[in-house]
Amino acid sequence: MNRLKRISLDKTFTINTSSLFLLNGLNFILTIIILPKLINSFGIAGWGEITFSQIIINYFIWIIDWSFPQFACKQISIYENDKNKRNEFFITTRTSQFILLLISIFIIFVYSFVFSTNKFVYFYSILILAGSFLQPYWYLNGREKIYETAMIQLSNKLIFAFFVFKVIHKQDDIAIYFLYFGISSIITGIICTSRIFFRYKEKLQLGNFNKSISLIKKSFMLFNSSIIGNISNSLIPFIISSFYSIENLGIYNIADRIKNISIQILNPLSNSIFPKMSRQYNYNKEKANEKFLNFIYVFSIIGFLIFIILNLNLDLIISYFIKEKVNGINPIVRILTFSFLCNIIYESFINQYLVLNNLFRDINKIKLLVLLTSIIFGIPLIYYKGIYGAALTNLTYEIIGLVYAITIFVKTRNKKNLSY
Repeated sequence: MNRLKRISLDKTFTINTSSLFLLNGLNFILTIIILPKLINSFGIAGWGEITFSQIIINYFIWIIDWSFPQFACKQISIYENDKNKRNEFFITTRTSQFILLLISIFIIFVYSFVFSTNKFVYFYSILILAGSFLQPYWYLNGREKIYETAMIQLSNKLIFAFFVFKVIHKQDDIAIYFLYFGISSIITGIICTSRIFFRYKEKLQLGNFNKSISLIKKSFMLFNSSIIGNISNSLIPFIISSFYSIENLGIYNIADRIKNISIQILNPLSNSIFPKMSRQYNYNKEKANEKFLNFIYVFSIIGFLIFIILNLNLDLIISYFIKEKVNGINPIVRILTFSFLCNIIYESFINQYLVLNNLFRDINKIKLLVLLTSIIFGIPLIYYKGIYGAALTNLTYEIIGLVYAITIFVKTRNKKNLSY
């Protein structure tokens, strides 16, 4: 109990966390309502096609986001009381994202004509990219308005849920999924941008392109680690689709979704503490380390409780998402629950310690090790064991990443913070 009190740094943290748990709870309920409907509408094979296309589109979203959810969020948090610097950084970052948006749209057009058999999937995805650009959550999170981010994301899910239940029908082309997902993103993007302009009085204009390009270069190392991590996550689906049918990919994605939904339950706590830990590490590393360890302790206990609940109710959870009987999915989900437990602690060390102490080179080393692990173990395990081997690969690289992250923390905890 004392440890829980220690990580409650002030009233803002408590409000953010409690509000986020409520909003994420509603978001969670919507997710578990929408997902079975989508799987039923498109079928497991169709869902596998959507999963594969979404992986491609996600790379362009990651390019637009760059490393700003961490890099820019940290800077906005530090400049909270300096309006001029905060506004200047906001404009520079938005201009950087605009440049990245144009590059992404150009590449996705080329990709759709050269490689895609369903061009409309990628044409409609441009709406998703534009919506992502219009939602600079890093700004709201940096100013500790994280509950507003959650409300906008919940609005996005509600709008998309309306389309899912009122417009999307069985046997529809999968491109329809991306059309309505894109429209939902645009609507919530307009809401988010309007909120920042009218409520927080930030200027919505393009800044100096040279400064923006310089910012892109400056934050490249953190982006590089992010993209390597995302490649690791998407490598398993690519290997599955190479060795097996798109239906196998759909089954694995459903199991992985259950894992990711569990991770999302804990996001309110980790998101709420990030801006405060940014300032704490900027001022006093020794005290920040103490708060960080208290956070890890509480976070791990909550994660373990979720892990137990998942395993005790595994059959019920799987039968909810998949109406038809799928052989062999239970052990896959069970392995991924262990992976979930490792992931939440691993990501905490990355985001709440390594990022905040500017240990970007070490983050890159961890991500590269994880990527190498997913290749070395993934190819033979998936080839011989199928999606069961995919789950084992996921667990293996999560454990290795966690061990390496803890090792770096132990080595650097008493060292002075690095500067940019």
